[in-house]
Amino acid sequence: MRNAMVQLCLVIIGVSSIHAVKLLQTSSFHLRIFPLNAADRVWAIHDKDSLEMINVNGEYFLRSITPGKWQVSVEAAQPFKNERIKAGEIKPGIDEDLGEIRLQNR
Repeated sequence: MRNAMVQLCLVIIGVSSIHAVKLLQTSSFHLRIFPLNAADRVWAIHDKDSLEMINVNGEYFLRSITPGKWQVSVEAAQPFKNERIKAGEIKPGIDEDLGEIRLQNR
């Protein structure tokens, strides 16, 4: 019985270690859009993938992403213009602040 408990503990430690390493390799980024209610939808684009970003009081977040080159596409509400920016190289394990996007009138 004691041997089985030791083996179970080793398996749990091994699985936890794998997940911890994976979390260290994922990245995230966030940005702000001004005016606050100017964006209908905000997308993050990486290669052929796209993910809709989450809005929390005008700040948009994207968590647990693969590192690499990302772009942000903003679908703006009227009377503002749509916007697309290059987020640049997102490094592993970093939460990158992309700053503020100011949407212009059409």
